[in-house]
Amino acid sequence: MTTPIPVKPSRRKRTAAGPRPRLKMSLYGFLVAWLAPNLLMAAIVLVLNFVPALQAYGSLTPLLTTVGLAGLIIGLPLCLLVNWLFRHKTNQWIHVIGYALVGMLYGLAVLFSGVGGLVPMLIPIIGFPAAILMALGRAVAQPLVKVVRPEATSAAV
Repeated sequence: MTTPIPVKPSRRKRTAAGPRPRLKMSLYGFLVAWLAPNLLMAAIVLVLNFVPALQAYGSLTPLLTTVGLAGLIIGLPLCLLVNWLFRHKTNQWIHVIGYALVGMLYGLAVLFSGVGGLVPMLIPIIGFPAAILMALGRAVAQPLVKVVRPEATSAAV
């Protein structure tokens, strides 16, 4: 007598074979979510550059360049990637966390600036505020994002 082969449970199956709902962010939404926090970061660094007590440590102008380049080189492509990767996640707080993680990576721009000494200690000083501002920017942009349901588009055609 032989024993039957055990049947493995199949992986989770999708209930519908059609397209899933997705988030669609307008250009204004992306400008609020990405550009506004970057401009606010630059403004904060610019204001800190004029504080006389901080002049004892040197000029913060290179930090302004580092923050600007981090926003352009790290922030822009990674925020677009977060939007694309999570387009089918309708919970917008997942997007907020993704933007916060992108903001944390802004601190790594200090390592690529080619300076040594105590400057690598600036990684959390740039990364944490950038993460908070990027998350707040994406949270503020939530009204500018809409959920596109495939049933609504196929019924209109």
